[in-house]
Amino acid sequence: MIHVIYGAKGSGKTKQIVADANAFAPTAKGIVVYFDRSNHRMHDLHRNIRLVDASYYGLKTQCDILSFIKGMLAANFDIEQIYIDGLSRLLDCNVNDLEELYNGLDAIGGEHNVNFTITASGALEDLPQFVKKHIK
Repeated sequence: MIHVIYGAKGSGKTKQIVADANAFAPTAKGIVVYFDRSNHRMHDLHRNIRLVDASYYGLKTQCDILSFIKGMLAANFDIEQIYIDGLSRLLDCNVNDLEELYNGLDAIGGEHNVNFTITASGALEDLPQFVKKHIK
């Protein structure tokens, strides 16, 4: 399952996703992973959250991210929740260009019983349908 936190730039999406991750981590039955484009959130996250610095691992394409996540899940079946902050910034693209990634994450989530929370910038009416369907 994918849950999208959306809003305009500067609307507090990062604060919300960090707060959601920190609230979830203490009671998680499995491992919680937080993807970001750097490690500067390390001290903001609960100690039980595994921070993945995408720049360190060279994750620059949708395929890179999907392959990395599949590799993590192959090595560790206990991953329960993955948070991805600033996906468009991470890949330096527009949210409209991320359909392949959203579809891939949806498939991975169903196959491995892992949930994803992703931030997306923009007004609701500007988001593509493949993102809107994940907004609750």
